[in-house]
Amino acid sequence: MPIFNWKQVVLLVIFASLLILTACGGSSNSTPPPAGVSLSIAAAPSTIGAGANYQYSATVSGTTDQGVAWKASAGTIDSNSGVFIAPSTAPATVTITATAAADASKFATATVSVQATDPLGTVNSYTQLQSCSGSVPNGTCFSMAISCPGVADLSAYLKVNNPQGAPVGTVLLNTGTGGNGLYDDPTAGGYDFGQNVVQSLILAGYNTVQISFGAPFNDNQKSGWLQGPGGPRRLACRYATVADWVYNNPKVVNPGVSVANSKPMCATGNSGGSAAIAYAAFEYGLDSELAMIEPTSGPVMSRIDQGCSPCSASVVGNVCANSSNVPNMCYLDADAKIIDEAYRPAGATTPTLCSDGLNNHANASLTAQFLSDSILYGGSTQNLNMPNTILKQLLADEDTSNAVPQATTWEGQVTPSSSSPSPRFACLANVDHDIPSFSAGATQIAADVIANCH
Repeated sequence: MPIFNWKQVVLLVIFASLLILTACGGSSNSTPPPAGVSLSIAAAPSTIGAGANYQYSATVSGTTDQGVAWKASAGTIDSNSGVFIAPSTAPATVTITATAAADASKFATATVSVQATDPLGTVNSYTQLQSCSGSVPNGTCFSMAISCPGVADLSAYLKVNNPQGAPVGTVLLNTGTGGNGLYDDPTAGGYDFGQNVVQSLILAGYNTVQISFGAPFNDNQKSGWLQGPGGPRRLACRYATVADWVYNNPKVVNPGVSVANSKPMCATGNSGGSAAIAYAAFEYGLDSELAMIEPTSGPVMSRIDQGCSPCSASVVGNVCANSSNVPNMCYLDADAKIIDEAYRPAGATTPTLCSDGLNNHANASLTAQFLSDSILYGGSTQNLNMPNTILKQLLADEDTSNAVPQATTWEGQVTPSSSSPSPRFACLANVDHDIPSFSAGATQIAADVIANCH
């Protein structure tokens, strides 16, 4: 009688085959990676500011599986989305690695240098326009083409007015939201009493330079400097680049001068315009060029992570006496939609990142990106040291947006020039969010700049 019957022999043969496959690294149900898989990382900026972020992307060839796993040698990167957040210390060189999901042996790398401040862009060209808009007469208007690392090119516009004699300085003025308007033109995104501010500064001997990223010159840039994708911090490069250009081109600003730069140069802007100034002064290193800044009703992007979160998540106390200010850091629905624009291409309706966060649909990775995009990107312990820049802020008693808590949170963590007035912020009674649209607001802005821009 045989020791094994034929069925047992067959089973033994199958078992032995499986052992041989396992020993050789095979698997009875494994699928070998497709032949010819390769991947490449899309072009990305070569430098990035400390704590800033960038959305990396890659293309996989030779397979329908476009999945990529991301790694970074320093800082953090979301392994699925490719959103990289640079380390908060600089200088540093970081290697970004993308590995194909279809074949783990196929990968690509890119390097990025982390520097103390975000890289400025360039003014590729500028042209004097044949006519000039706005309420204040005798202005000279310019169109300029702006390029910044990692974001779409954009057009910017200047309206320049000069004093009668030699200027005592130059003052930048910009409007709220994405700066789509002229400060002195209420019909084009400006303020009812903006012309009063401009005229007072001209009479005091200053060149005035109004910066617009749209109206009334261009109807195709509705979101102004905040048109994404890229996020507010990276997009603020557009304003900072224009401000730096004004500083370094004094003879264009005022042909009658023979100086090396537009010194002293100062700036004021309302709401979103105040955020652009704060980004420029600190994230883009322009505190060495800005002798004095006066953010009004802001900066409103001090902590975007708290702005794009449920209103119950972050609360600070009212700071304006007898005011209607709200204590919440969160954005209103309309404000969240403006931030949404900063993360998507022109004309797109998705993603709605800030609105999602406001409605409690965010995640840890997205919250980290919002913090990276904030002026206070280091969080509650960060100190913004700007020893060369005098600071004065104006807030409004009747402001019911999150501008006041966002503004005072920023003010509490910034160390400006010791020449700054004390207190560094003032609350205006019977004035609402658009401070330059009130006579009292316009008068105070002009007085503050004239007193401190030196």
